[in-house]
Amino acid sequence: QFSGQVCFAPLRRVAGTTMQAGGDGRGSAAELCKAKWRRARGWPMADSARESIAVAVGENSLSAADVSIWDCDGDVGEDAVPLELLYVGVPKDFDESTFGDALKSRIHEFFQEQRRKEFRSHLTKHQDATMRRRKDESASEGGDTGEEKWREYLRRPAIESRMRVHSVFDAGNRVRRVLGCRVSLSTQAADELGKLCFRHIFEDEESDSGKKWYEDPFLGCFYSCFIIIAVVFILWFCLLASAIFKK
Repeated sequence: QFSGQVCFAPLRRVAGTTMQAGGDGRGSAAELCKAKWRRARGWPMADSARESIAVAVGENSLSAADVSIWDCDGDVGEDAVPLELLYVGVPKDFDESTFGDALKSRIHEFFQEQRRKEFRSHLTKHQDATMRRRKDESASEGGDTGEEKWREYLRRPAIESRMRVHSVFDAGNRVRRVLGCRVSLSTQAADELGKLCFRHIFEDEESDSGKKWYEDPFLGCFYSCFIIIAVVFILWFCLLASAIFKK
């Protein structure tokens, strides 16, 4: 837990070194997550993420400016991911000692909101699949698959953030005050936060829906029209060139 101790340190961006994955599954998952966070360095975080993890302390609302991995120097467990969060909009008379607990509370609320959204999404898909199965009794195989996915989701354990605040420091300058906070999260929690901030890096090419690019109706229609236009253009060019050479 955060003890309330405030640590002032200069803002550092230390390039991460490649580490060997541990022998257990947790170590491998943690190293994979850390590698994704290293890839995210330099990319701007999603605008929606800035407000999703904004921290309200009293009458002040601090917006997230950046989230990145930091060099923990062995102070974080092998199955945890060290992250550094930067917040702007900090008033001059802001008490930094209250920020650690406020950030922990906000991150905890964020994961609760994500769980509720995910549950509603899976419930809607399950209900739609149930209605389709009732209308089409021959779709027993697809129904069994849908039921199995639903049961698998219900058996899935909830994400435990295991968030720990290591330090809070002033990362700004005389012109603009920026508050930095170094924390560590569980691998699952860090991966979910990465999907919120840098979806293009943390999400696989195959999304959760399992839809491939050629199964997308819009892309299928777009590429089909493009191929037809290209073929027509080539035929027109060949006829035009043939007519010119005959003359």
